[in-house]
Amino acid sequence: MDFYCPIVRELTPIDFTDTGKIKRIRGSAITCKIISSSMASRAAYAAKGLLQRLLPDIWIVTDVHTPKKNGCGPSPALSMVLTAESTTGLALTTETCFQKNMELPEETGKRAAAMLLEEVRKGGVVDTSSQSLALLLMCLTPEDVSRIRLGALTQYTIEALRLYKQAFDVEFKIKPDHDTKTVIMTCLGTGYRNMARAST
Repeated sequence: MDFYCPIVRELTPIDFTDTGKIKRIRGSAITCKIISSSMASRAAYAAKGLLQRLLPDIWIVTDVHTPKKNGCGPSPALSMVLTAESTTGLALTTETCFQKNMELPEETGKRAAAMLLEEVRKGGVVDTSSQSLALLLMCLTPEDVSRIRLGALTQYTIEALRLYKQAFDVEFKIKPDHDTKTVIMTCLGTGYRNMARAST
């Protein structure tokens, strides 16, 4: 998956409240400085076993890094990144790492899968770790209304909302949706513009 981030003069207001249905799951199991190349495969297989209760379209690749082949960090590691994609274009992502001497690779895979299923259960259009970033971008949109659906707000997000009030004087309207157990966050953008970018 490529990341593309163009330089823009101003952001666009959003109305992103439709979560849609989860249609596929993609992921990577990555090992570094681990002699047994099967650890990533074992973690991926365990994650698939749990996720296939949700849907059949699951693809988790294994990526084995060795000091001679690819170069690695300072210590052995196993990590897994999983992303659930929906019919409306949302992507919920979780990441977890192997806890050395505390668990088997299968337990790491199951833990990663359980974390992803928990994000899906919460029902937001962005994962928990991205809540504050999405709300910040909403603050920087033109002076128009933006809406987004989030799962349960984390303590970090609540503190971020207080900071946005101080820095941008932006207050969010929070409307609970009791049917889906989510909240609709609405705000009016500040009209921030990138003045270094020439208008076209």
